[in-house]
Amino acid sequence: MNTSAGDRLLLSVLLALVAVAASASPIRSYDYWWHLKTGEIILQDRLIPRVDPFSFTAPGVPWVDHEWLFQVLVYLGHTILGPGALVGVKIGLVVLLAFLMAARLRRERNAVPGTAILLAAALVGASFRLDVRPELATILLLPLVVHLVLRARHGGRHRPLVAVPLLVALGANLHPGAILAPAILLLGAAATFIDERLGLLRGDPGVAAAGAPFAPRLAATAAAAALACGANPYGFRIYLVPFQVSRILASLPSPNLEWARPQAADFPLFYLAAAVVLVVLAAGWRSADPVAAPALLLLLALSCMHLRNIGLFFVLLPYGLAGPARALTERLMSVTCALLHRGRSMARPLAAPGGGVRPGFVAAAVILFTAVPLLALLPPTVAWGIGIAPGNEPAPAADFVDRENIGRHLYNDIRFGGYLIWRRFPAHRVFVDGRNEVYPVLLRDIFASSNDSRAWQAMLRRYDIDAAFVRFMPSLERVARPRADGGPGEVRERAFSVNHFPADDWALVYWDDDAMIFVRRSSENETVISRNEYRAIQPEDWRFQLAGVLTGHTDAGPIVEELQRKLREDPRCTRAWALLKAFNPLAPSRQDRRGAPSSGG
Repeated sequence: MNTSAGDRLLLSVLLALVAVAASASPIRSYDYWWHLKTGEIILQDRLIPRVDPFSFTAPGVPWVDHEWLFQVLVYLGHTILGPGALVGVKIGLVVLLAFLMAARLRRERNAVPGTAILLAAALVGASFRLDVRPELATILLLPLVVHLVLRARHGGRHRPLVAVPLLVALGANLHPGAILAPAILLLGAAATFIDERLGLLRGDPGVAAAGAPFAPRLAATAAAAALACGANPYGFRIYLVPFQVSRILASLPSPNLEWARPQAADFPLFYLAAAVVLVVLAAGWRSADPVAAPALLLLLALSCMHLRNIGLFFVLLPYGLAGPARALTERLMSVTCALLHRGRSMARPLAAPGGGVRPGFVAAAVILFTAVPLLALLPPTVAWGIGIAPGNEPAPAADFVDRENIGRHLYNDIRFGGYLIWRRFPAHRVFVDGRNEVYPVLLRDIFASSNDSRAWQAMLRRYDIDAAFVRFMPSLERVARPRADGGPGEVRERAFSVNHFPADDWALVYWDDDAMIFVRRSSENETVISRNEYRAIQPEDWRFQLAGVLTGHTDAGPIVEELQRKLREDPRCTRAWALLKAFNPLAPSRQDRRGAPSSGG
């Protein structure tokens, strides 16, 4: 469809705005920090780790680090430019990807409104996976590979195909998801071979009818890409990575969220897009591309299995639906024209004669403009920002651990493992971090003991845990508490830290908006406890404490005093302000609050 230069400029600006909005999110990945430390080690030692160097619970366990090149690059970017600049680089790459997808849709002669719908859906749907993490390399690689293959077929040139194995070899050192590239090419070669023999599809509108068969060249490219995946320090073991991780996760009692099946309530746009893909491909199958459409269906199947693949599905959406969407649009426009104009065709459907209202352009502009607020409304929503996401850098809590010199064997929540590696290694090693493949034995031990207090305490003693660095859990947990005589006891539903680090054995010595720190009650920690312990307030179990105050079983006075103390030490602690607001009105009237900080802080 024809649009003026001014229209194209405005739509390009709107597309760039959507791409920026979809990717202008801070660094959310908790693994970011151990990637940084690994990159630092590789540059210092000129050696890629082969066994786990970071934990005291899995020392010497083999570790296949297929993301080493990403780690080196992100470490250099973090130390030289800063995390904000890394987010800027991510935004720039996503904007380029958006224009690459738009170029493909234009070459397929898609109507401007249809192009806007596909691009908006692709960017909004993939946004929650657009983080500074190794997966970003695969999200960029797969559409680029498909784009190069389609360009080679369209122009009859070999050069774009030569670039594919080189890009795959690069991707294989950034993220193991690069192995999807040869799978996509192999599917495309098979579908192209069948189409060239049977002529089922109408094909690429820009390809001449005559010419050498494309399937053999694509098959050779697929074979070269498969070999290129082995161009990494671990060779062809990269093909075993998804199977090994899946086997490990399947052996655990609790699923890893990223490898779980997506739920419709959490990913409504994905399920809507999946339904549209199936309907459009079924209705317009004659115009389906034998390379892009199978690739899209493969990623659709993988996304239905594991939500971590949803981003890959969405970035292939414009490629897989370009032809069928164009064919359906033309069919609908033809029917509409016949009904409205009694069979007369419209020369310029999107541009009114004489420069009047252009409904196609207006519709496309509205679609792209509407995509930005959808990012904040459709789950999973995007939180905009530059740099490190709130809660992903528990620096004050780590400062406390270093200042007080505690945590020789520090228990830590998985989400904090990466940051503690960045901050404390090599002087101290972590209990666990986000590398599931390194910790199958430990993870099974954690899950097996998490609902039994005796088993949990036995596990902590087995690893000689003397302090704990834990997060605030979003929900209560049910844990069996034995009687004093060792017999079966009650099942308590309380906050995680109350059940797993009970006050009789553990002292809460620090807390803020992100983390709590407990130390074991021992002579070694006596000084730290006497100086820092919070005896009245339990910030994770505050609902239980509030119920105790309301029923008259708990005195709010000591709780308010400790909250005031916390705010004197950390006036910016929003959790402390919220708790003070809840407990302060319930404190005894004789409570002396003359030293309390102003509640307007």
